[in-house]
Amino acid sequence: MAPRQKVQGGCLRESDFKQGAAVEASFSLFFSVWRHIYQAKPGGIWKKGLQGWRRVDLASQIYQENMFRFLTAVLLEVQLTFLAASLTVDVLQPHYSAKRGDNVTMGCRFPIADPFHLMALNVLWQKKILSPPEAKEVYLLSRGKEDLVRQHRDYQGRAVMMLEGLERGHSMLHITNVKITDAGMYICLIQYEKDADYKYITLEVQAPYKKIDLQEQREDNNLVLTCESEGYPLAEVSWYDENNQNVSMFAVTTQKLTTDGVFNITSTLRVKSNIPGNYTCVFWNKELKEKTSVHASVSGLVTTNEPETEEKYLISFILPICLLALCFLMILIFRTVKRKRFTDRCIQKGKRRKPGTLTRRNLDHQAKELKMMPITD
Repeated sequence: MAPRQKVQGGCLRESDFKQGAAVEASFSLFFSVWRHIYQAKPGGIWKKGLQGWRRVDLASQIYQENMFRFLTAVLLEVQLTFLAASLTVDVLQPHYSAKRGDNVTMGCRFPIADPFHLMALNVLWQKKILSPPEAKEVYLLSRGKEDLVRQHRDYQGRAVMMLEGLERGHSMLHITNVKITDAGMYICLIQYEKDADYKYITLEVQAPYKKIDLQEQREDNNLVLTCESEGYPLAEVSWYDENNQNVSMFAVTTQKLTTDGVFNITSTLRVKSNIPGNYTCVFWNKELKEKTSVHASVSGLVTTNEPETEEKYLISFILPICLLALCFLMILIFRTVKRKRFTDRCIQKGKRRKPGTLTRRNLDHQAKELKMMPITD
């Protein structure tokens, strides 16, 4: 904030005229808003007091509830020219940078009195929106107590202030799970007793294209390569072949802005599936000077020709059957050979028997010969 100018020698400087114009414009804006409140909802509400029921103007009721916020808006416009300069707010650093999904802590400092009265302290953090002109309430400490009634829904559950630093004169705003929409200009307003001052802090949010999703899909004789990623700001997508030749003219790239404020980029490249080669998809974030790439390899061995596909299917089906039949045949041969060896062993044992040894076979043969012999008297 620029130092306040004083009148010297009875003459006004050019900066004084600019401040006067700013004050006049700010009060004009203040009273136009005030008239709008009066004219928006004519009438009032009835309240019961000590003297009975009385009519209270609705605009006055709204003013009493929002007086601190209206005063804040006017003070920021006129740069607190009409407040005492005994309280000066400084920033720990004017610019902060964070990546999407990370946490960030921004801070400003102010002089503390001895003794320090927490109940006399008001701290307001706002995010300033240029178009349309508005301010999102990020965090409010009113009279030493946290007040999140009017906290903007974008920061609910994500923005808190570290109260332990107030006694050291530090107002530290902590935002978790940073989003792209959190980027912008923030206001740190400190009011202690009757003095107040503020400072601007800028937050930059980066969303690098860390992960690229690569998909392959076959269509007829073509191989469709698709790479997709999310980030911010908008990146350039390029395709290169194995000879490092740019083939982006054959690719189709589309992008859309998501509700989280990041770009979803999809790029598709069609190549011949029967021609081997290596392809590279590159995301170039010019603002962050960051390059992310993913590689795809086309072997050229797989084709969508129907006769070759049927032949491959037949081979994969018949081969197991042939193996099973071969195993069965080997088992059959083994059993046949084993049986033949057993039979031969039995025959050899019969030949080694003595000639005079009576066996059942010999007895049967002799009985048959006796029956065939003729009987004589």
